[in-house]
Amino acid sequence: MEDGAAADLALVEAVLRGDSAAFGELVARFQRLVASVAWRYGVSRDDIEDVVSEVFVKAYENLRRFRPDHPFATWLYRLAVNHVIDRGRRQAREQRRAELPEGLADPRPDPAALAAEHEDARRVRHALAGLPTHYREALFLVYVEGWKLEEVSRSLGLPLGTVKTRLMRGRSALRRALSPDAAPEAAR
Repeated sequence: MEDGAAADLALVEAVLRGDSAAFGELVARFQRLVASVAWRYGVSRDDIEDVVSEVFVKAYENLRRFRPDHPFATWLYRLAVNHVIDRGRRQAREQRRAELPEGLADPRPDPAALAAEHEDARRVRHALAGLPTHYREALFLVYVEGWKLEEVSRSLGLPLGTVKTRLMRGRSALRRALSPDAAPEAAR
């Protein structure tokens, strides 16, 4: 990761000097990371491409705020998480405003459409969404992105023991949320 972080920093510096091709390289390197964040935080497949574009627009606009003492991947990850959370809040507010008075229409999704969704993936996404952010972040970086514990520790600025504890507690919380006894709770 050290060599990758140095290459990322060189690309960031090139973008800040006006090299648009360098930004294209950053997008190519990290679009999968941003898409994975969006998916893990419950963004629908249809909206992931939009979210990736929105995050990279924000990254470009805020690139001068990037601090090179942390890896670019960590900065972009945090930017993506914050964007997805803010987007979800905005959508929830808009949905509440748009709801029709009781009796006019049923705002819930069609049960047939819900049944078509893959049940295991839905339960895992809901269970992950219910976990505290610090557990979800550690689980995501290790099990989805494949980062080594040392990389997660360095990127998040946490002691290795803290990362291990968060993984252990996150796995335990996820296991409880996915247990058959917790199925109705996980679907909330």
